[in-house]
Parts: sequence; structure tokens; C-alpha cells
Amino acid sequence: MDQMNIVVGETSRYKTLKGYCFMSCKTIYVMISSFLSEEEKMIVAAHELGHIILHRSQLKMAPMQDDTLYNMTDNTEYQANLFAADLLINDEEIEDMVQNEDLDYFGLCSSLNATPELMSFKLYSLTKRGQAYHMPMEIQSNFLAK
Repeated sequence: MDQMNIVVGETSRYKTLKGYCFMSCKTIYVMISSFLSEEEKMIVAAHELGHIILHRSQLKMAPMQDDTLYNMTDNTEYQANLFAADLLINDEEIEDMVQNEDLDYFGLCSSLNATPELMSFKLYSLTKRGQAYHMPMEIQSNFLAK
């Protein structure tokens, strides 16, 4: 991330904060909680990158902090979740996997090593782009909240 002038690090300073990003002296800092699993760290990093790319002007004004992933009520959080899902889950892999009629939604998630919530955002993204995939009935917005 050198080309974008981004420094990524881990922090054990906050128990409930998953990650945050802020700008200082034209350098962007992304801090990820050291209490998360490797899978969660990857999702948080992709989510924060979404903020950096999509919400840079807001980032210049104040840090963006995330204590709950998969937030469905805040538009900037929602957009960062869609960005993370599109970054971490390949369109073609889903297309290949859904050809298997024996594979259900959770089997798809497991096969692609994606959380059900992240997969929901991915399928919504694909649906918005004109591809029809089965969506789960409800997305839990507090999935990673503790």
C-alpha cells in the first residue's frame, strides 16, 4: 500500500473497536484490532480500504471507526461492506460454485471461505449488477459485535 501512502498496523488498545483509519500529514493509517481472527482482520482491512477509496473526503475531517462490521444503517458503512465483499470474493468463483445444485447457501460460504454476512453483501452486489442469485432472508448487522 506504499503507492497510496497507507500504513497498516495492529492495536490491542481497544477491546470493542474492530478497526479504524485516519489521515495525518498526507499519510493514511489503518489500525486493526489484534484481538480478531485472521479472517476477521482481512475483512476489516478490506472494509477500511473501502473507506479510504470511497470516503476519502470524510477521512480528511475525522477518523472512521468501526466497532460493528456489516452495519446496515449507515450508508458509508454499507458502502464499505459492499466494497470489502467485492474485493474479497471473486465473481467467477461464485458463478462456478452455483452450478452445483447440491450446494446450499452455507455450503457456498464454506466453499469460498466467506462469512454468511460477507457473502450476503457480495450476492447483493451481484444482484445490483444484473446477476440473479438467491439472497438469504436476513443479514445480521451485528455479526462481529461482542
